Amino acid sequence: MKFNPIFSLIAGCILLAVSLYKLKDTLEFLEKSDRAPGVVTRLEELSGGDTGTSYSPVFKIKTKDNQEFTYFHTSSTNPPSWDIGEQAMFVYDPRDPNSARMLTYFGVFSWTIVFMGFGVFLMTMAIGQYLLENYLQKRPLNS
Repeated sequence: MKFNPIFSLIAGCILLAVSLYKLKDTLEFLEKSDRAPGVVTRLEELSGGDTGTSYSPVFKIKTKDNQEFTYFHTSSTNPPSWDIGEQAMFVYDPRDPNSARMLTYFGVFSWTIVFMGFGVFLMTMAIGQYLLENYLQKRPLNS
C-alpha cells in the first residue's frame, strides 16, 4: 500500500488551524485574567501500580478580592518536586476562579504546543514525501 502524502498534509493543516485557534483562545484568556500567587498547602499522595507512590501539589490561591480557592496540580512526581510553602503564580478569570492555570509557558500554552508540533510534523512529512517522489521520478535510471 502506497503512502499518500495528501492525507498527512490535510491532517497537518487541520492541526495547525486548531493550534492557532487555541493560541487565540489562550491569548484572550490572558488578556481578561487576573494574576494571583498560590502556595502549596499539602502534597496529595497518589498510589501507582509499578511506580509506587507519587506526590501532587495542592495550592491555595488567594484572589485580589480575598477569595480563596484550591488548585490541584495535574502532574505528580516521586520524589515530590514541590515543597509545602512553595509559591507559584496563577492566572484566572475573575468571573470563574476555577479556570486557574499555573503561569508557566507549558502550563498556559500546552495544547497549542502539542497541536502545532504534530501539525508541523505531519505537514513536513507530507511535503518531504512529495518532493522525494518527484525527485526520484525525474532521476534517470542507471542500467
